[in-house]
Amino acid sequence: MRIAMDARVLALPEVRGIGGYVLELLRHWPEAGDEFVLLSEDAVPEGRVACPARVEYRRAASPPGTRVRVWDWWSAPRALRGERADLLWTPANLPLPVRGLPQAVTVHDTILQEKVAFADRLDDLYFNRVAPWWTRRYADGVVTVSGFSRGRIAEVFAYPRERVRVIHNGTSFAPASFADRAAAREHLRAAGLVDGPYLLALGAESAWKNTDGALRAFAVVAEEDPEVRFVVAGVQGGALERFAAMARELGLAERTRLLGFQDSAVRDALYQGAEAFLYASLFEGFGLPPLEAMALGTPVVASDAASIPEVVGDAALVVDAADAAAAGAALLSVLADPELAARLAERGRRNVGRFGWAASAARHREFFKELAGC
Repeated sequence: MRIAMDARVLALPEVRGIGGYVLELLRHWPEAGDEFVLLSEDAVPEGRVACPARVEYRRAASPPGTRVRVWDWWSAPRALRGERADLLWTPANLPLPVRGLPQAVTVHDTILQEKVAFADRLDDLYFNRVAPWWTRRYADGVVTVSGFSRGRIAEVFAYPRERVRVIHNGTSFAPASFADRAAAREHLRAAGLVDGPYLLALGAESAWKNTDGALRAFAVVAEEDPEVRFVVAGVQGGALERFAAMARELGLAERTRLLGFQDSAVRDALYQGAEAFLYASLFEGFGLPPLEAMALGTPVVASDAASIPEVVGDAALVVDAADAAAAGAALLSVLADPELAARLAERGRRNVGRFGWAASAARHREFFKELAGC
């Protein structure tokens, strides 16, 4: 099977999120006899892609001085005409308007349509009108990462539910760098990041990430536990002061550490050293962070919203994260009950085993074959 792919996410300076999803699927692709044609506007950095199948690269530039996504509707379709591909795969939520070639589009979630308020009217038109219309018109099948996202795509995009295939993301985590929680915490203390027992959350400025709610939940904890601290990592620079001001208003400034983006080594040390990880997001297509925490043996308290219960299963305390009292009470229960914390940690390790990239890649290929008629 010869698969053409919109590979623009692989040409970005840093590979995150969807780019990581694509790289893992290519790395675990089950059929070495297949061929991939990676089409992008900018060059994919050498050595970034590892794949058992044959990989070819094509660059298609947009005319200079253009906007309104001319690459999507002119440059890419023009470049694909001579590729003799069996299937086009668009893995980053947005299809291409290509006729005469079966197309699979991965729609990870409907956050752009349901949660983002676009300041630019052209962006608003594109994401809320054009993208759903192109999906209905050009996508022969949609891959998504959870049953929750499947339902939202069917409703928001008015796309046939039976043509949406749920294929969970995989997980691949480095082994723990420290022998236990105490060793991880000592490393963090020596690095000047946090001293003593702490709870961990990931922060973001987007409202649906509910960083405000996480801080309020910790305020509940702080009233009952005078020792534990709170670390919020990954906060964008522009939002740090806003959350710092909120921490001051709640009387938490001395017990809260707000950190910007951290590399994987620091992030994993933070996971492993935490007494518990709070995942307070209110809207996710999948939700990888609780699995990252589980893989390192950290008990998880997670939101009951969107796809999150589907991902964490019975391996987390699931609460209404919009209710600070409920989230705080769940964290306090983990802190107060070592047996509960140990059970959650053990269930978490087992839960992570449900998600493998090799199985995910095999299911993608099976679906692609169906769409291509190979």
